[in-house]
Amino acid sequence: MDKFLTEIWGGAKLFLDQRVQMIADERDLAILLACNALNYDRFIAISEFRQILHSLGLRADVYSVQTAQIGAINALRSSKISKSKVIEALKRLENENIINEAEFINLEFFLNSISQDVIKADVETKIKLVDVFHEKIDKLNAICEKIYSLGGSEISISKAKAARQKIEELKFNIVVTGVVNAGKSTLLNALLNAKILGTSNVPETINLSILKFASEPYAKVNFWSKSELKELGIAISNEPESLAGSSIAIRTNELKNYTSASSAHAKLVKSVELYENLELLKDNIHIIDTPGIDDAVFLRERLVRDFMSECDLMVHLMNVSQSTTQKDVEFIEQSVHGSHIVKLVIVLTHVDLLSNDELNEVVSYTKKSMNEHFGGKNSDLEVKFFTISAKNYLDGKPNSGVEEFKEYLYETFFGANSEKSRLSLEAYKKELNGVCEELLAQTTQSILNLSGSNLSLNEKFSELNEQEAALKSEFEALSQTAQEQLNRLDVSGLEANFSTGLKMLAQSLQERILREADFAGQNKEKLQTERINYIVQSTLNDGIISLMRQNRNEILSRIKACRSDISLKFQGFLQDKKEEIFSINDYLKLKGIVFETAKVCECAVKSLNLGAKELTAALNASLEEFLGDEKIKNFVFELSRFEKDEFIKEIKDAVQSKEELFKASCERLKKEVALLNSTSEDVSAKLLGLQGLKNDLNAIISELKDV
Repeated sequence: MDKFLTEIWGGAKLFLDQRVQMIADERDLAILLACNALNYDRFIAISEFRQILHSLGLRADVYSVQTAQIGAINALRSSKISKSKVIEALKRLENENIINEAEFINLEFFLNSISQDVIKADVETKIKLVDVFHEKIDKLNAICEKIYSLGGSEISISKAKAARQKIEELKFNIVVTGVVNAGKSTLLNALLNAKILGTSNVPETINLSILKFASEPYAKVNFWSKSELKELGIAISNEPESLAGSSIAIRTNELKNYTSASSAHAKLVKSVELYENLELLKDNIHIIDTPGIDDAVFLRERLVRDFMSECDLMVHLMNVSQSTTQKDVEFIEQSVHGSHIVKLVIVLTHVDLLSNDELNEVVSYTKKSMNEHFGGKNSDLEVKFFTISAKNYLDGKPNSGVEEFKEYLYETFFGANSEKSRLSLEAYKKELNGVCEELLAQTTQSILNLSGSNLSLNEKFSELNEQEAALKSEFEALSQTAQEQLNRLDVSGLEANFSTGLKMLAQSLQERILREADFAGQNKEKLQTERINYIVQSTLNDGIISLMRQNRNEILSRIKACRSDISLKFQGFLQDKKEEIFSINDYLKLKGIVFETAKVCECAVKSLNLGAKELTAALNASLEEFLGDEKIKNFVFELSRFEKDEFIKEIKDAVQSKEELFKASCERLKKEVALLNSTSEDVSAKLLGLQGLKNDLNAIISELKDV
């Protein structure tokens, strides 16, 4: 339907409700279907055409014509009107030269392509995508149980259990963003079919909230650590220090004791986790409800950015009354740049406040504006648009847009084109298949040892060659993936931010010295050299090191996302890396970076007796020379190269480890071959059992191929 309307209306196609139905005389509906962008002006000028629209309760405009066409198509689909009568009426319009032959052929072809009873069939046969996903998981879990029952080695069973645990812990993260009053809480309540957020038990705060599933509802409150509180400038001398850096589980109705504005603990809260027994959350969908993008607390902003790096879908809400503001565009650009976000959903909320004409205008403007910003520069970014009235949905009114949005979420996470669910199922299947292949290899080798069969031995060598070829192919794919991920580690933006930070630091130092000089002058006191030196050294040392730490954290965050992508495609290849203690001072010594502040101190002291303008100029020149040091300027580039080299070394070590395991397996095989001639002939019973095990394993491997 959408394709058909686009073809006949082109750029004049409007955003309309796709579910409306129009039941009327087939001859009238045929005339309406014959209208298009080329003949609209001619049709609308005819009083009989306008009268048809009025008889259907519609106005004489483009919106009403397209609404009527959608309604007629849906009526045909549900067999409410006769397709043959509509085509017969269209043929008469052609004979009377109201439409031309090409227009008639196009309409006839489209109408004949409509499958009647489609809507009814869809309702009767629709299977939830998530059910298909879980059905495959259940089949694989059943196979996993069969593997347990075979009684293999502890290592094999441990691998199977680990694979099962991974799929059970698979989660899909939705990060919801938007300015204050965009309607995040109302929309999430509509999606969850429950008024969870914004209730008296869960007060609306500026905290980051994560919604997860649990059979019994409860909440978890996470608190800032002592170092984070210090960075935020929050003193905890009067607060219970034991809360800092901890997490506590509470009943949901107790949450307001920690998050409401009147709570003494509110400023200590880092994030809140809400556990609810709700349908949408059952499928390991985690919803991260972020503070408004107006939030000015930088640590919480960094926390949101961390979640962005792991999100599968970013949903950005815009109030339909003030959509696509500069603040929205800037926030989306910052979120997308340097991240792994490939799916962005723009949701226009509060659409019940606008008329259909007004809504079409806003949707058209928003799509145009977003495509201008993200269409060309980020060709990999998939942008979808939804118009939603969560209020209408919660009030039980039709055409809210919420159900369509839910269907999109399930299609995104569990549909045929869902990369994450597909890769996760394939990884689980591959892990189980690997365990079976390993057990099969061990069993075959045991049979080989007992039977002394040279033929089986040759088959084993052939299998070994195939494994070696497969391993080589896997290494090549891994190398390509690793290189692709490394190529995405662009730090040009970080270098620009670091340079800007240095300039702001220099300006802050100048302002601080000027204030000190002014204060001393007002009090007719002499400004001590020691005081000036302390201000210069502490401001520059602490400020530069703080900037360096921030940039390192961002670089590590991007490398972590790369590691996650590689681990998802090559299960078990990269192990979780334990974060080592990193000393920025040791790194600076290693690179020979020394903050030579003496000249700046000397300049500041000498220039104190000059006027403010002269003092500022002198400090500018001195600081420009100090901050112009190549080792300071190139810090971000050098650090990113250092961390990338560490990451590359980690990948090479993992490859080497896998190669060594393969070589060790070959050596074991050679030793076992040497023992073939010495096996006992009295092993028939054991051989029978081993052959049965081999048959079972082959059956399981065959079953895995069908999942």
